[in-house]
Amino acid sequence: MLKGLQFMAYTSLLKNETLGIATTLDMPQGVGNAFVYEPKGKEKGLIITLTGFAMNGYKDKRIAVVNNAFTKMGYRVITPQIKTIDQLLIHPTAIDELKEAITSIVADPILNPLQLQPAIFAPSFTAGIAAIAVSELPPNTVSALCLLGTFSDFKTTIQFALTNPNNADDYGMHILLKNFLKYDITDDTHIIEIIDTALADNGLKRKPALLPGLLERTPAASRALYQKILSDVAYREELILRAWTNIPGFDQWQYRLDLAKHAHKISCKVALIHGAADAVIPAEQSVLLYNLLQANNPQVHLVLSNLLDHGDLKITFKIFSEVAQLARAFAFFINETPAPSH
Repeated sequence: MLKGLQFMAYTSLLKNETLGIATTLDMPQGVGNAFVYEPKGKEKGLIITLTGFAMNGYKDKRIAVVNNAFTKMGYRVITPQIKTIDQLLIHPTAIDELKEAITSIVADPILNPLQLQPAIFAPSFTAGIAAIAVSELPPNTVSALCLLGTFSDFKTTIQFALTNPNNADDYGMHILLKNFLKYDITDDTHIIEIIDTALADNGLKRKPALLPGLLERTPAASRALYQKILSDVAYREELILRAWTNIPGFDQWQYRLDLAKHAHKISCKVALIHGAADAVIPAEQSVLLYNLLQANNPQVHLVLSNLLDHGDLKITFKIFSEVAQLARAFAFFINETPAPSH
């Protein structure tokens, strides 16, 4: 449990937001970007970390805190840019990008000098995408997964995010609006600008926010539509669920993004960590994934914690049992003994 406690301390009490060394990845579809974090002493292993759907993408300071924590513990850490995710797009393309990034990192003698199997750490919607990518890669490509607040059943997750009355942070809802509204409302360009501005205000914590001024300049019909989407839960759910069925190749699109249908192909160690009261992706999604994984994989560890919300670690040391459980989950992931990738 000590390693888990160390990691929690480095990501809460001793935060380091410094970005790593910028580098490039040689991938089949062209050159990609990444940050590398190198340990000062002996290298214990390789961890590939990914950001959630953050406005700052792979440069997000929250993942830098996680990376520096792993590096202090002796791990080489690489955060590749997954352009689909950086563009806040929910699309199977992200799975292919991530697979290319993983295989490129594994094979690169400079980025992976010890030629180790990487472990992968990913939060939120990206966690589900990472798990799907691992399910499509050859066995033993990845040594371990740490999925923080992941989805499993994609449609159920979307419905929850659109309708949960306890969701005080509407960032996730606006992500869904950005991705799917365009497939139903095609003749109102103002509504897309409103959603993009609301996302940036929230994600970048802009002060002052730009949305109020934009709404004042927006035609009344578009402004009224936006307010109806925000205030009328039933209308919002109906609109988005109708819109996403208009996606070209919808059946294949939905199948590929449904982690519940691919979990049986994941054979590496998996640590599932979820905020018990997550208001964006419900904790039941990790419980579902845990049960699906356990059917074929004995190396699965699940923790539902009151010390986490959806986006960030909310570490306090007031409840020892909670801290101990969370520390054990992180340790379960960190204690993976690296093996050669070939």
